[in-house]
Amino acid sequence: MQRITAIFPLGLLLVACGDVSEGSAGSDTAGSDTAGSDTAGSSTTGEAAAVTYWRDVKAVLDAKCVGCHSPGNLAPFSLASYADASAVASALPASLEAGTMPPWPPDAACGTYLHDRSIDDDARQLVLDWVELGAPEGDPADAPPPAQAPEPIAFDIDLQLPEPYTPTIAPDEYRCFLMPWPEEAETFVTALSVTPGERQIVHHVIAFAIPPDQAEAYRALDEADPDPGYLCYGGPSGGKINDGRVPWLGAWVPGGAPGDMPEGTGIKVQPGSLVAVQMHYHTYPGAGPDQSRIQIRTAASVDRVAVMMPFTNPAWVQGSEPMLIPAGEAGVVHSFAADVSNYLPLLFPDGGLQAGDPFVVHAAALHMHTRGVRGSLGLTGGQDTCLLDIPRWDFNWQGSYQLTAPVTVRPGDKLRLECEWDNTAENQPVENGVQQQPKDILWGEGTGDEMCLGIVYVTGT
Repeated sequence: MQRITAIFPLGLLLVACGDVSEGSAGSDTAGSDTAGSDTAGSSTTGEAAAVTYWRDVKAVLDAKCVGCHSPGNLAPFSLASYADASAVASALPASLEAGTMPPWPPDAACGTYLHDRSIDDDARQLVLDWVELGAPEGDPADAPPPAQAPEPIAFDIDLQLPEPYTPTIAPDEYRCFLMPWPEEAETFVTALSVTPGERQIVHHVIAFAIPPDQAEAYRALDEADPDPGYLCYGGPSGGKINDGRVPWLGAWVPGGAPGDMPEGTGIKVQPGSLVAVQMHYHTYPGAGPDQSRIQIRTAASVDRVAVMMPFTNPAWVQGSEPMLIPAGEAGVVHSFAADVSNYLPLLFPDGGLQAGDPFVVHAAALHMHTRGVRGSLGLTGGQDTCLLDIPRWDFNWQGSYQLTAPVTVRPGDKLRLECEWDNTAENQPVENGVQQQPKDILWGEGTGDEMCLGIVYVTGT
């Protein structure tokens, strides 16, 4: 059975498929195949179209869709030009009306987040109207101005996977590659970017910092695998080493752009560390070799040291209080709340935070597997604050969300986590073309198991 890691470091991911890709906005006039024709800019009745691609729809597609739907990207078709968009226009309403595209799982009633790729009602209706009118092109002179490119990040570390690798395990393969950390002094990671080598098979990338005292154990894993790197379902060691104290540096998913950590924060990396890069390959026949690159910006110091803190019920993981999801049942809910202040010294062993100290949550994420229905993470006790609510869980769209207003957690506050699953016959995963039969499910690393995890990116106050 394939296995999947808890995607903790997506809490560092400040990206979205809706982010405008380089060169995607206002740059596809050559993509028109009808410019200059008698019908350009007109509806099928010969009257001026109320909605056209160039004047109205291009800006919406560039802002909300092209980050994933562009040539060579992971999405199954492109929306980067008029020719592309008009060819698939009839397929757009179903996902727009269902709310599955653009993918933006958080409930706006919970909070607001940076890089929001959700589409508002007016923009959605604009695209729907355009499709109904027959996808008129309009006049290329009406094209919106190119989106302002963000200020480029000055990276100082450039790492590449040691050698090209072609995945062989279908449909998903998790493989880790080790690279030495090049800095000779204590350093803080403040931004991270990934450039996939074979973009169509790279589903996500996660970078971990292996501390110096664990480096040899990880090198042994690499040496024991005859292929480049080593299989690592279940975390950077593949479940063979205690990964609980391994810092997470950052992550990438399709449509992602270079990501800054919250201003003034960074994740500490010690000299002598290794970088373990976990590649999730979505394998398909004929895929070429991948040799992805990772760029990192570092700082000698930061105002506030940051860490990623996973949160769940330890009794679920240990099995002393089984997180049972019975076969055939829908609406199965498990929840857990706890004061995590006593855990902080373990995350900040250098004394950065002491038990009982307040701390700040800058970003939040949730993780479940394929039978998840919904999940939420928030604070209760001293304050009732929603950090993240995913009302419709989608295993294929996992991420972390940076709060527009960071939340301070004070003594008396408890983190609260809740997850719901559907384990009926209709909601079973498909393996090797066969839909699985319901079975009792407990906590576990495999895709056929389940998890209920909250992940927060935290600093001191």
